[in-house]
Amino acid sequence: MLSSLEGVRVMYSSQQLKALIFRKNLLIAVVVTILFIVIFFVWMFWFITKDSAQSFNTVDDSFKKLISSVSENLILSERTIEDHINSNLPLAKQILESNNYIESLEQVEKIYETNLPERYVDIDIILSDKEGNIISSTGFYTNYQKLHFTPITNSDIDTYPKFISFVPGTRRLIVYSWINLKDKYLVFGFYVNPKVYIDIIEAFTNSKLGNIREIAIYISAKERWDSNLKSPDRFISAGIQNEKVVRTFLNMTFYKEYILHRYDSLITPVYLRVSLNYMNYLYISLVFVLIFMVTVFIFTYLSSKYSIEPFEKDLATLNAAVSEIGNRGVLPPAGDFRIAEAQQFYETLSAMLQELSATMEELEATNEELEKAYNDIANKSDEFKSLLLNISERLAIIAEGYDEDTGQHIFRVKLLSGFLAEKLGLEEERVEQIKMFASLHDIGKIFVPKEILQKPGKLTSEEWDIMRQHTIFAKRILDVPGFESALNIALYHHENYDGTGYPFGLKGKEIPIDAHIVKLVDIYDALRSSRPYKKGFSHEEAMKIILEGDGRTSPQHFSPELLRIFEKYADEIKRLWDSIK
Repeated sequence: MLSSLEGVRVMYSSQQLKALIFRKNLLIAVVVTILFIVIFFVWMFWFITKDSAQSFNTVDDSFKKLISSVSENLILSERTIEDHINSNLPLAKQILESNNYIESLEQVEKIYETNLPERYVDIDIILSDKEGNIISSTGFYTNYQKLHFTPITNSDIDTYPKFISFVPGTRRLIVYSWINLKDKYLVFGFYVNPKVYIDIIEAFTNSKLGNIREIAIYISAKERWDSNLKSPDRFISAGIQNEKVVRTFLNMTFYKEYILHRYDSLITPVYLRVSLNYMNYLYISLVFVLIFMVTVFIFTYLSSKYSIEPFEKDLATLNAAVSEIGNRGVLPPAGDFRIAEAQQFYETLSAMLQELSATMEELEATNEELEKAYNDIANKSDEFKSLLLNISERLAIIAEGYDEDTGQHIFRVKLLSGFLAEKLGLEEERVEQIKMFASLHDIGKIFVPKEILQKPGKLTSEEWDIMRQHTIFAKRILDVPGFESALNIALYHHENYDGTGYPFGLKGKEIPIDAHIVKLVDIYDALRSSRPYKKGFSHEEAMKIILEGDGRTSPQHFSPELLRIFEKYADEIKRLWDSIK
């Protein structure tokens, strides 16, 4: 009676269930994949930082040895430079006593160009003041007014100062040495043979290993030592103190300052720039992540498919068994179930069917007796009506007796159904049929197992499915001539006006008026009646639930015309119901 008030349950086909499981597994796989990708890229950036530092340290050690080798190689020739200067110094000083510095310096240059020391290819002679301003010069320095360094006075006449530097604006090395001539300096510029250092410098920068994209050696913010290219660098221009690291996406650039040569406060710096690129790691990572994702998704699909397969096959076997029962009334032999619970359910179903078969035999015998009795009284109008009414009520009591303490429910349903039929203006004969057969609305419960009818707690979904079959079961008794109205009531009294009822989901006028009336009365009585699991509502509360709904029942479940009659005669309905308790 209250089954129509139950909440809507979500039902799934095997294909829908498979899709649902796949979606949930896929969601888990996506979350795991995203987490893996995040962890992988965090690890990759940590690896890049560590690997780039190790790579730079390797280059750093090698470059330190390189510039140390170049510097030491030139320093070894210091004594040779001094001997070369001293060999012609008296003559040079004598020539410089002339006031024509240009001609004098050119003569001195020609003298010193002869037999230059090994590793040197040319020499320039420069005369400057104490501040490094050029008074006169030969060769390259004729274009300059000032030296790029300030000579330092040295009182040691046995050792000349020596300063290794770069020719301004070029990458050529030059060794400067000078002599103090009272208020002037005679500066010698020995040009180092480029073969001494250029080849090894270029070879060093070309030896890029691993993820090193470029090695560049700067002698200033614009000039490079390893190449003739002019490539200004803003970080070197801003100043490098010891070491600097510039990070961009998948790129690391290291800068470091080195001292090629130092003499007193004079220094010759060089700058190393090492650029590392890890873009190839990104491509490899993306391919790896793609393979990982495809693998995860394929695994997810296959695991979802094979995990649901046993359920799907067992459900198909059970469905076939139930269909066989409906068609032939016989349970086929047990199938090869893979799930223990399915096997147990099948065995339970088999036991229930045996019990139902026995009950059916008894009911068939009873039905035969009823048919015989019905045929005997068919020609006796008054006696037929009285006897038929008596039989109907007794059968209804048998059905209701399983789950109610008394048979009062069927008498209230009978009384109120007849009342509503009269108020609807139905024909007298139709009113009598409704009044007579309303009490048989739940006759099909005879075929519902006692364990379900008498269960004190809430029914499971499987038990509800069996309980709802009582409308169909009624056909076994009432599908006989003369009981058409009774069958309509028993079969359709759980159909809803809006098409949401059962067993067939009929809608509106597709539902016989007999069933419409009994449905409304049945729910009203169910709301007002007390049960072991609930307390009965008052008349006012029951009317409010029917007319407004409570989530389980709704006004849309009932015929609008019938609801108007029900509301109009609410007081009389209350009086009639109270008369039978």
